[in-house]
Amino acid sequence: MSTWNWRRITTVTVLAALAATGLLLWQIVDPGHAIAAAALTTALSILWSATEPTTQTATSDPEWPRNPVEARAGGRHDVSDLGWSVFGRDGHVTDRVVHRIRALAADRLRAHGIDPSDPAAEPDAERLLGARVLRQLKSRQPPTARTVKTWLDAIERLGAAPTTEEHRA
Repeated sequence: MSTWNWRRITTVTVLAALAATGLLLWQIVDPGHAIAAAALTTALSILWSATEPTTQTATSDPEWPRNPVEARAGGRHDVSDLGWSVFGRDGHVTDRVVHRIRALAADRLRAHGIDPSDPAAEPDAERLLGARVLRQLKSRQPPTARTVKTWLDAIERLGAAPTTEEHRA
């Protein structure tokens, strides 16, 4: 420890002893508590001086070594980014994810021959997705995770586009 730290410890110890003596003389505390308060103050001063970095020994904060990152399309990073981007700070699903789900639903409906932008095709879309899901997909309210699960389940039930043989049946 540097000389300055020893001076600080000595000063704090003397001041703590004087304060303890004053408290004892004015009969504010008993002798045991006065000694304990002075000892605690001295111990804290020593601890503070011992943990404070000095100018001679202070070093810059070392950084953690950086591991090289291999970015592969469709790899773990894409899944991780998608996972972190699903929910906003308010706990609702983000607009980015909602937009992607709406685009997926529109693609699946088009594959079934339904134009999602055509108001006349709404009954057909409602038949395939369900009235509630279609209403929620059109809503501008941010959905919850449970709502998004319902949407994805309905879109998944649509399956792939029907083949020409299915249209004939």
